[in-house]
Amino acid sequence: MSSSKLTRLTPSPRPLLAAIAVATVSTLTAASPAPASEPAFPASAKLENENYLVEISAAGPFKVGVEGTAKVTLTTKGAYHINPQYPYRFKAAAPGSGLSYPKPVLQRADGQFEEKKAVFNLPFVASQAGKFEVGGTFHMSVCSSGSCLMDKPPLDVTVSVQ
Repeated sequence: MSSSKLTRLTPSPRPLLAAIAVATVSTLTAASPAPASEPAFPASAKLENENYLVEISAAGPFKVGVEGTAKVTLTTKGAYHINPQYPYRFKAAAPGSGLSYPKPVLQRADGQFEEKKAVFNLPFVASQAGKFEVGGTFHMSVCSSGSCLMDKPPLDVTVSVQ
């Protein structure tokens, strides 16, 4: 017999193995928990606890094509103060259609810092009229004489652009 005329008498296990692999991957994907990068709590305009208040606000009116600003403010409470060594940062969330951030990551040098208060001004531009979610994640830290706390609260505010 020549090798070109050989026929397989037993079925190949490959199609069955491929089907099992696809089913396993599909099951694992469906059963997998949410990615670790998702915030532990939903974004909001304000987060407050016994040590600090962090919030985002935007006072309009806002016009199409004109830069607007959302103000991100951290105010410490009680014995807590702004951490002078922490690299504070505000990272804008991925913008929705019709919205852009001229500077999507604000570093400590972009903010104003006092002993008990920190402020960032997040610039945004809308290319069309409508309502937009403006915000992101605030990388922050507050300290007392005994400890420092670090947090990454997601913050957003709805703005109306005309």
